[in-house]
Amino acid sequence: MRRWLIVVTLLLAPPGLVIPALAAPQDAWTIDPRASSIAFTATQVGAFVNGRFPNWTGSIVLDPSALTAARIDIRIQTPTVTANNRDVDSLMKGANFLDVQKFPEARFVAGTVVAAGGDRYEARGKLTIRDVTRAAVLPFTLAIVDDPAQPGAQRATARGRLIVKRLDYGVGQNEWAGTGQVADEITIEVNVVASRLK
Repeated sequence: MRRWLIVVTLLLAPPGLVIPALAAPQDAWTIDPRASSIAFTATQVGAFVNGRFPNWTGSIVLDPSALTAARIDIRIQTPTVTANNRDVDSLMKGANFLDVQKFPEARFVAGTVVAAGGDRYEARGKLTIRDVTRAAVLPFTLAIVDDPAQPGAQRATARGRLIVKRLDYGVGQNEWAGTGQVADEITIEVNVVASRLK
């Protein structure tokens, strides 16, 4: 109905009249890289190892009132992974773990987003690491408010946590293929802040 209304308005508008753009469920959000982050926590010999992926991009189309049109595509540049420790960084980037020279990108693609009550949602899609693709569900919370820094725009904050088993993706080869030193489960924390016109 909304699309037909826009078409009729354009047909009836006087020549030369500029019609302002209206946000639609298909409009993508613009991610704020300074306020957004993808981090992870692993466990090595009982101690937590925290790290992050500084370089990543995302295409997000998401409107709580039109979830059937939602889609998410996050691309992570693995060569930039860091735990702020030279030895750990070298190990993570090496052939036994992420093998960033051979597999420079990890990717999460979701074509289905469902409401889970209140401000909670689930993005259901596929996660690819080391060219291994598996089904993945990212639970997240979403808050959308008027953007005080940009009149006429909305600002969205999404926070999610995904637990993956590294061995399912071949992250851990040779002597690292067991869980004696590094636990199988890795927690990935996703924090996305983005804006778009209303």
